Amino acid sequence: MSRNRRAFSLVEVVLALGLISAVFIPLLGMLSIGFSALKESNVDVKASLIAQKVLASAQLVPYGDLQGATKYLNYDGNEVSQAESVFTVTIAPDNAPTSNPLQSPSLTTMRVTVSGPAVNNRQRIFASTIANLGD
Repeated sequence: MSRNRRAFSLVEVVLALGLISAVFIPLLGMLSIGFSALKESNVDVKASLIAQKVLASAQLVPYGDLQGATKYLNYDGNEVSQAESVFTVTIAPDNAPTSNPLQSPSLTTMRVTVSGPAVNNRQRIFASTIANLGD
């Protein structure tokens, strides 16, 4: 009398589950790291867009008004009170000596620092050269 095998034995099922879990548990850990990196890169992009917006508006403001200006912005880049802010943006001249001997004295490198809770209280620093045409 021959016996037809229609099911897996308990040992086979346990071994299969062990192999599957050995593969998927590390993948789940990597998924968490991937989401954290995605969130941080999204904040980096937002910080750079805010810095570009601030530097673009700085070119329209008299140079004297830019000295040590601090703005408090929400996640959309709109100015809000300090209590509501997500980003703190500081714009100041970069007083480091330039390595470019051809740079005109009427040009100034402005440094925009973006910090705050949205960027894990780390500072993102951006720089741009703007015209110093006086007040």
